[in-house]
Amino acid sequence: MEVNNNTAIRSRQRKNTGIEEPITLRDIFDTFLDNWIWFVISIIIWLAAARLYLATKSNIYQRQAVMLVKDDNGASGGRRSNISTDALMQLNGVLAGSSVKNEVYILHSFQLAQEVAKVLQLDVMYSIRSGLRNVSLYKNRPFSVDFMTEFSAPASLMLTIDSERGGTITNVKFGDPIEKSDFTTTVEWGKVTKTPFGDFVVTPIEGQLEPFMGLTIRVQRISVEDAAIILYNKVTSSEIDKESTLVRITCTDTSIKRADDILNGLLDAYKRSIIDDKNQIAKSTADFIEDRIALIHSELSEVEGKIADFKQNSGMVDFKASSEAYIAQSNTARQRTIQAETQYAMIEYLVDYLTQNSTGNNLIPTMGGINDAGIASQIVNYNQLMLTRNRLAENTSETSPTIQDMDRNLSQMRTAVLASLKGYSASLKLQVNKAKAEEAGLMGNLQAMPKKEKQVIDIAREQTIKDALYTFLLNKREETALQLAITEANIRIVEQPFGSRSPIAPRTKVITLIALILGILVPLLFFQMRKILDTTVRGRKDIEKFTTIPILGEVPHSQTGIRDSEIVVDGDKDDILAEAFRLIRFNMPFINKDARVIMLTSTMPGEGKTFISGNFAAALGLTGKKVVLIDADIRKRTRSRLSSMEGKYGLTSYLSGAIDDVSRLVVTKNKEYNLDILPAGAMAPNPTELLMSDRLEQCVEELKKLYDYVIIDNVPAQVVADAGIVNRVADLTIYVLRETKVDRRYLPELERLHQEKKFNHLCIIINDSRSRNNRYGYGYGYGTKEEKKSLWSKLFRRKK
Repeated sequence: MEVNNNTAIRSRQRKNTGIEEPITLRDIFDTFLDNWIWFVISIIIWLAAARLYLATKSNIYQRQAVMLVKDDNGASGGRRSNISTDALMQLNGVLAGSSVKNEVYILHSFQLAQEVAKVLQLDVMYSIRSGLRNVSLYKNRPFSVDFMTEFSAPASLMLTIDSERGGTITNVKFGDPIEKSDFTTTVEWGKVTKTPFGDFVVTPIEGQLEPFMGLTIRVQRISVEDAAIILYNKVTSSEIDKESTLVRITCTDTSIKRADDILNGLLDAYKRSIIDDKNQIAKSTADFIEDRIALIHSELSEVEGKIADFKQNSGMVDFKASSEAYIAQSNTARQRTIQAETQYAMIEYLVDYLTQNSTGNNLIPTMGGINDAGIASQIVNYNQLMLTRNRLAENTSETSPTIQDMDRNLSQMRTAVLASLKGYSASLKLQVNKAKAEEAGLMGNLQAMPKKEKQVIDIAREQTIKDALYTFLLNKREETALQLAITEANIRIVEQPFGSRSPIAPRTKVITLIALILGILVPLLFFQMRKILDTTVRGRKDIEKFTTIPILGEVPHSQTGIRDSEIVVDGDKDDILAEAFRLIRFNMPFINKDARVIMLTSTMPGEGKTFISGNFAAALGLTGKKVVLIDADIRKRTRSRLSSMEGKYGLTSYLSGAIDDVSRLVVTKNKEYNLDILPAGAMAPNPTELLMSDRLEQCVEELKKLYDYVIIDNVPAQVVADAGIVNRVADLTIYVLRETKVDRRYLPELERLHQEKKFNHLCIIINDSRSRNNRYGYGYGYGTKEEKKSLWSKLFRRKK
């Protein structure tokens, strides 16, 4: 059974020595309570930083306008009217773009931005210092600066308004890169001021100079291209949705008025660009039409002169009627010839077919257009009889009398049809020849007309063409003139610039919330990271996680400095430390109720073993029991040194055999605590051998006769072997672990010592417990009046 328990314990140890447990909400809450003052300081610092950041940032406003893009015909469904065209272009391998997307790009083009920046004079900027921020001045500025020289490099200056007549220029910076200059000068309103970066005139704005009297205005000059880039980055344009031709233009700026002016300027510049494009096309068209009208007018006059001269010289007035009559008759004769030739060719085809297929069971093709009804009837009768014969032949043999009789009738009918076709063909041949002769006669009559008549017709045709072209050009000239007069852009402003007068940035509430979150998160992360990186023992939770060793109690951290030799346990005291040792005294019987010899050790020096051994012994003595405290650290003799008992007599004297009566070596230190001390004695050259001798058991047995409890203050267990040697006489071993002193990675090793029973009835006291003394330990209802008042005030503040 014991083997199974040990296996289970080792399995638990392997599991617990793995990955850190995840951080819980309780851990976060505990971290906040333990370090609340740092959280408050962090929140104050972050909120102050946020306030400082907001104080340096200017408010940014957003304005927007909406326009409708129309097609060239004025319809708002321009995109829909182009659907079929775009689809046709895509079918032919041409990628067709959206006209509205093109307009969106043009609205946000650098060319328009540059034009607006030039019109609004955004290359000259004015600002004034207000607190920690620079406030931009746009229309509400006291003066305007008009530079008379072309831009060569960026420049800035500070202009202080001294009076109604002028001011002073200081802090001049110019060049690329910008360099500060010592140049200063006075300025008179309305007069030219000469500076190293150019000449300019400062013109005061009526009614706006007085509020700025005595203040300093910063004036900056940049290139129009740089101003256009700034404007370009402030403006965005987009389609409102995919099914409409509405376009939204948005501008963000520190000035509402300037944002509105930028939007209006973009729309006006966009309109002008459209009108200029249309007018340019119309102007080019008008110039072309005027040139062509002049040329056609000259050619038309020349043609009309030819007609007049020809009619006067030939004496002929109207040849048109005669020529039209001959042409009409010639066309009629030609149609008759064509019809006769068609009939003849069709009949010849049938004759050839019947001649080549004189035998067989084939049908005669039925040709539409045979004007001889008898022949057509013969062909129909023949085909019907042939169809009847073929159907009968499918059900009987070819030698059947009926079939043979029908074959004879069909042969006779075929011969008759062939003879009729040949006769009709001869008749058609005569008709063709007659029609051709008639047509030739008419053409001869037409060709016999005088050549002058043909010349008149040619000249008249040329006159008609020239006259029609001249009339067309005159109409186009009027249309172009009308277009130039009423040209307008194919857009309509749906919404003038509008928007909220509340700034969109900086977002005060969001930044304040972020600062508050950071004020909580930064110290939380710091303390959690410190906790994660801290590999030392951090209290009861770590010990219970890595070991199965019982915890006898916890000694809380004290805010005031306490010496190792100081006894804090007092019958009249009711503070946290005193109650901690009383609780340890109360818990001891649960570990080993018969324990009388109690040894204290630790991992390394400095864990408070001496302080705990003295106060634990005093706590036992206050119950009326006689207690002796042995300083078994015969190497460093810490307890003896702190108690001013560094004499040559002590434990080493008895172990070495120099003194046999141990009672002679015991020193009464605190009568009120029933506490005596057996000092270490003189330093021995062989401490290990002394502690291994049988006289140690004899010493303890003698002391047990005199005292109820024997407390052994021993050396650290991991420094020398003395603790393990002395432990053989102990009934109970108290292992002192100081919080944040011992590495947690040592705890599995301590568990191994416990499982192997290297120490008798091993238990642990956690010393200097810091993080949970007000929640898990001692402090509920204990302490002096001042301590209770302080504790309740802390708890009250935390609850609030």
